[in-house]
Amino acid sequence: MTSVFPANGTATPRPRIPAGLLNSDIVKVIAILLVFAWFPIQSAPWRSVNDADLWWHLRAGEWIVQHHQLPHTDPFSTTGAGKPWVAYSWPFEVLLFEIVHSWDLTGVAAFNIAIWMLIVIAVFHLLRGLTPSFWTALALTFVVGVILPRSIAARPGTFTVLFFVLELDILSRVQRNASARWLALVPLLIWAWACVHVQFVYGLFLLGLFCIEPILNRFFQYSNSDQVAFNHRLWFTLAISVPLTFANPYGAGPYRVLIDAFRQSHVFALINEMRPMDFQLTVHYLVLCVCLVAAAAVGRHWPVRPLWLVLFTWAVIMTFRAERDLWLAAVIGAAVIAVTRKSVPRNGVVNRQVWLASAACLLGLLVGVLKLGPTNKQLLSIIATEYPVGAVAYIHEHHLNGPLFNDYDWGGYLIYSLPEIPVVIDGRANIHGLDEIERSLQTWNAWDGWDTDPLLQRANLVVAPRRAALTRVLASDARFKVLFEDRISVLFQRTPVAASRN
Repeated sequence: MTSVFPANGTATPRPRIPAGLLNSDIVKVIAILLVFAWFPIQSAPWRSVNDADLWWHLRAGEWIVQHHQLPHTDPFSTTGAGKPWVAYSWPFEVLLFEIVHSWDLTGVAAFNIAIWMLIVIAVFHLLRGLTPSFWTALALTFVVGVILPRSIAARPGTFTVLFFVLELDILSRVQRNASARWLALVPLLIWAWACVHVQFVYGLFLLGLFCIEPILNRFFQYSNSDQVAFNHRLWFTLAISVPLTFANPYGAGPYRVLIDAFRQSHVFALINEMRPMDFQLTVHYLVLCVCLVAAAAVGRHWPVRPLWLVLFTWAVIMTFRAERDLWLAAVIGAAVIAVTRKSVPRNGVVNRQVWLASAACLLGLLVGVLKLGPTNKQLLSIIATEYPVGAVAYIHEHHLNGPLFNDYDWGGYLIYSLPEIPVVIDGRANIHGLDEIERSLQTWNAWDGWDTDPLLQRANLVVAPRRAALTRVLASDARFKVLFEDRISVLFQRTPVAASRN
């Protein structure tokens, strides 16, 4: 057996990558392209057209453009008719409608790719400010970028991810450089955030946490060279940002939505994305790995600034409470890892030439992917594998009228595809509440008492998923007849005899 040690007993040095190669602009551009090209060449951006909430957001934008006003009561469902509705995401919904109006469903895929790239760029910029190592920042960015598609869709919540990363980047840079010039952007950012998504409270929480960092330092008895003092500019920024969240057409409406959400928190237990991670997907384990590595980094480089400890703890709690926020643990976990890598030698900076070359290549990649990707007709065929496209076409062709009975998952699609017939329920849980969602679940599972559902009793049309238990029951019920069926859906109509009895 050959020894790895020479005769004098000293170990043979391991080969290392030349520093000049790591600092090469060409190598950096190639590495950036590999990281950023991962998502656009996947099928995920195209599959996003099957997102259930896409359709009611699209219909809301169409309604706003048609009526030149914002809705204050629900115009789309029979059970929500007359109920107050705060369409707090109206700028996103108008934008989404204009995108689809101009570029059809291809525009939805383009939006998802573009917003993913913007978020990943923002994450990379954040991490480059936290660690001296270009390669550490890029590697962490890649991991976050792999996790992000689980949270990226044509929804207003996507802007929460982008705005949170931007705000964290601004605040951390202001804190390091003791320069307040970028703080002027934070109130504008939070104002725009409040006009798009109710999770703008994450932005207020983040800003408040940076404000009280000196208090956290004293509480944890933290003393280090990077300890920060009281910053009155941060408090002034917070004082401006809070009133700006009321500067929207609904005033305090977004806060009322938040209060209702807390009151009906048990409703979200029925919604998949609001449930905890079940670790049935690889991405769930990847998020767990990020959290474990971040926790190990904190222990290895103790003491760590209390702000990052509190922020990381909060992110882990929110992530393991609801899958929707798994991006939060990914971003904060990566940031904590980057912060603890300060001792790594700097592998050069990302100069302007690298950024310009990378941006040009990424733009070309985006255009190429959209040109070579599925056509609008092919995207419609993807939708037809998840939604009752055939049943809707039959209703239009034969000019059938409601009332309509539908399930929770298809409500948003039917709002958009059958605008003339109100649905009974859709993905807006804050409109329908726990009682209506549970009653719908009971009926579609054909549990005891399903036939006493007043909405089903009044229905003239039932658009049913083929695999639903209720579908099998109605197929043998004399009160309903089958008008249309395919692999996805079955369309029932109440028989004239049953209608006369009602």
